[in-house]
Parts: sequence; structure tokens; C-alpha cells
Amino acid sequence: MEWWTIITVLIGGLIGLSGDFIGRLGARRQAQIARRESLEDAEMARSQAIEDDHRKEKEARELLAIENILFAYFENPVRLVNQPMEEAILSIAKIGRVLGFEQSFILDGELRLRVVEICHFLDLATAGDVGGYSPVEVGFLARNETRMLMGAWARGEDLPESIEGWGEIRCSRAEIEARWQQNLRNAGLRVVIPPLSIY
Repeated sequence: MEWWTIITVLIGGLIGLSGDFIGRLGARRQAQIARRESLEDAEMARSQAIEDDHRKEKEARELLAIENILFAYFENPVRLVNQPMEEAILSIAKIGRVLGFEQSFILDGELRLRVVEICHFLDLATAGDVGGYSPVEVGFLARNETRMLMGAWARGEDLPESIEGWGEIRCSRAEIEARWQQNLRNAGLRVVIPPLSIY
């Protein structure tokens, strides 16, 4: 055998071994990449599932809040006639407490703001008249406004303009708040009504 043939066989063997070694390194690297991508995909799927569950929980809590708000009006009726004023004001205060708590769980920003506004006026109504309306009238109008808003929300419609009477109260908000703020100052208090948009 010639040296040339031996050297060629040895070089061929080394090339084969190095190719096999490089192939194994490449396969190992590909396996690591595939494993990492598989872990990342599994983590993304897990995160998406958690996010979906969280969204469903929020939506379920929102629906419960809407139900609780409507039920508060049912449990605490405010009648325009034949109801003692003290009883009507107690009903309004109970409704206001439910609205004040449950509004936090309403995901729809516009609906939440309208409910916050209703709660705000109910609070003011328990302290006296609101824009020329008695507490009983405010409670009655608030119930009708709330039912209208919740119905539109449940049907997936845009929130409508306020009902007659309630729209007047909404338009007079600055004046009503200023009068209430003056009453607070006259009583020696320094509380300031925060903007409704913070709720």
C-alpha cells in the first residue's frame, strides 16, 4: 500500500468522524432550540390560559355587579307616593351603598362612570334636594336611569341619553355640588368632592 492511499484513508476517516461529531453537535443544538421553543410555547399557552381565566372571572364579576345593582333597587323600593320620607331616604342610602361598592367591578368605562354619577347624586339626595328634585324623586329617577343603562349594556347597545328629569339633574351637577360644598363649609367641614372620573 502506498502512503498516499493511507493518508487519503486517514484524512477521509477524520473528515467522516469530524462530520459525524459536527452533525451530533448540530443535532444536540437543534434539540436544545426545539426544547426551548417548546417550553416557551407551553409558557405562552399557560399565560394565555391564565389571562383568559382572569378575563372570564372579571366578566363574571361584572355581571354579578350588574345583578346586585338591579337587585338593590328591587329590595329597596323608592315610591313617589305613600312612602314615609325616612323610609325612602333609608332605601336610597342602601341603594347608594350597593352602587358605591359594585361600580368598581363594572368593566365598561362609560357605564361605570354613569353608575358612579348615579351613586353620587343618591348620596347628595340623602342630604337634601338635588336640583329642585326631592330625595324621593331622585331615587325614583335614579332607578329608571339605572334600568335603562343596564338594559342597553345587556343588549350590547351604546348607552343612551339620560331619561327626562335625570338629564336635568346631570346638567345641574356643578351647581348642585357647589351648593352641597357650601353646606359643608357652613358646617365647618373641609371635605372636597373628588372628580367622578377617579372611580
